[in-house]
Amino acid sequence: MEKMNIPNEETLKKVIFDLQEPVVFNNILQDDNGKFIWKLLQWNLSELGNKFGDMKLPFRVGYNSKSMHPQWEKQCLIETMTFNEFLEKSNSSVNNNKWYYFDYKYMHEWIQDKPDLLNSLNWHRFGIEKDGHDSTLWIGNKGAHTNCHFDSYGCNLVAQIHGRKQWILLSPNCTNELHPTRVPYEESTIYSEYNFFAPTIAEEESILKLSGKVKSIVLEMGDVLLVPKGWWHYVESLNLTVSVNVWLPLQTDNESRLKEALVQLIINRIGKKVCDNREETHCSLSESMKILENSLLECKKTDTEKLSDRKRFKQMVWTAEELSLEYPYFVKLLPNLERSELQDLLQLKRERFLTNIDEIQETNIPAPTTSINNTQLCSQLSKDIVNTLCHPDIIDKVADLLLKTRYGNQ
Repeated sequence: MEKMNIPNEETLKKVIFDLQEPVVFNNILQDDNGKFIWKLLQWNLSELGNKFGDMKLPFRVGYNSKSMHPQWEKQCLIETMTFNEFLEKSNSSVNNNKWYYFDYKYMHEWIQDKPDLLNSLNWHRFGIEKDGHDSTLWIGNKGAHTNCHFDSYGCNLVAQIHGRKQWILLSPNCTNELHPTRVPYEESTIYSEYNFFAPTIAEEESILKLSGKVKSIVLEMGDVLLVPKGWWHYVESLNLTVSVNVWLPLQTDNESRLKEALVQLIINRIGKKVCDNREETHCSLSESMKILENSLLECKKTDTEKLSDRKRFKQMVWTAEELSLEYPYFVKLLPNLERSELQDLLQLKRERFLTNIDEIQETNIPAPTTSINNTQLCSQLSKDIVNTLCHPDIIDKVADLLLKTRYGNQ
């Protein structure tokens, strides 16, 4: 039997920062006998529930229904329950029109007193010296989803622990066509205005006209997905799911932080009544300017380091195709969706719900208010102004001119 070519930690660490397209790593978190090397992957849901015990977790509540606009994270109501209570509700047929999501929670902030959970995973297999203390946890039932967006900083490694999760990934070349928005505002997150959970016919037609690549993958238990910087992604739980991820900094992040500081300045100065936040994000003008100044200094430092690196050596850069050919048992390419495949996927999501979110009659929990009706928070004109000033093309130009003004031609 031919011996399998296995990527070592040094190779995996390099490819994570080299790759410009997403890939899925299979069998990386298993030993030679096929046993998972993470304890978190060895526990079933019942055992995981016992590990969490009586700890109350805040779950975002949404609805499996049509809506004219995305069910924005900041506008969902919160229901607090234990992990076992979540399992019970998810398995019940009484409230199957609701989904629950404990999402984007840093493990060290929520389970610092549960070392078994914190130490149940690490990213050493990828040459990354990080573990549960550096990771975020995601727990959801069928329908729980993250609206389409891309992250300003770093690249993203995501491990599927339980259940099946669908990812739709869209190339950075799609940015303008996806109607990027900073309303609602979330630091380091650029959303698309399109509702991938239940798209309208008009949205479906627009998405089908995208000029960039569109990929789709369903992650299974033990799969690890690499999301390179700039890739848009929409994520949905197909059943009860648990996953963890870690964001890894890149050399280009300092420039990204400068751009995000510019957005924050705009939001804090003219967008206070536009962006609905549960947490206070506004800071004074002097604080915003200090963040900008620090970002400028870090950008200058990064440019100097990159110039020095280029003079010292030139390294080979991996591509996704080369990696999959070298390690076919461990690396899976994500094929580009044909137009007909994308159309079938969007149509399925558009037609799967019979009820509209406005038609849901609730006695205890009202349906969330969509941003288009929330006149107390913002007018459409205010939203358009903020999104125009914060558009990635505008922010890119401002950051470039600012760096040239401060430091001369780079």
